Amino acid sequence: MVAQQNQIPTGEGLTLEKLWAYLDASREQAEQRRKESEREWAELREIFKETGHQIDLNRKEVGGLGRRFGKLVEHLVGPGIVKRFGEQGYHFDGIKKQRYKITGEEGDLRAEIDLLLENDDTVIAVEVKSRPDTEENYLERHLRRLEIMHEHRKEEGWEGKRILGAIAGAIFDIPAKKATLKAGLFVIVQSGDTMRMEVPEGFKPRVW
Repeated sequence: MVAQQNQIPTGEGLTLEKLWAYLDASREQAEQRRKESEREWAELREIFKETGHQIDLNRKEVGGLGRRFGKLVEHLVGPGIVKRFGEQGYHFDGIKKQRYKITGEEGDLRAEIDLLLENDDTVIAVEVKSRPDTEENYLERHLRRLEIMHEHRKEEGWEGKRILGAIAGAIFDIPAKKATLKAGLFVIVQSGDTMRMEVPEGFKPRVW
């Protein structure tokens, strides 16, 4: 049986700490639901295979987690990120898109971006993690997203624009920060109820 879904933190007492805690628990539950869903679908396929019947079913996003996550990011994490980039000379009116998806010619999902910022000359893809250092290959996966963005820049309307990347996290250990910066990505860390950007002297973001 799927674990009971966490209550979304709301109200005046909502803080980034509560958001990250909710996100951690929700991702664990989502992974559990995914595994159980895969098992159930495998069983269904076998049943219909054995009976000679065929069905066409559409899978729905489990529990609407992506939509709820997007709203929380928009109201808490997003505004802080927009402001921090503004302080570095990258000015955006707001978040262009949450959970932006890039698809291939046949409609296959190529990449999904947590937060997309875009203005007349710059596109920034922000990956949001509660603790990047605990996410296996988080850096390699985001670098691959940026490569895919570059490959699809014409289709997405980004020709002539520089594409940059950033990782935002509630908790960033020192090795993870160094690795992220070395890869040419911005590091954004939770600071109280807002976000701060760590830009060491001499840092130059990588452009795709």
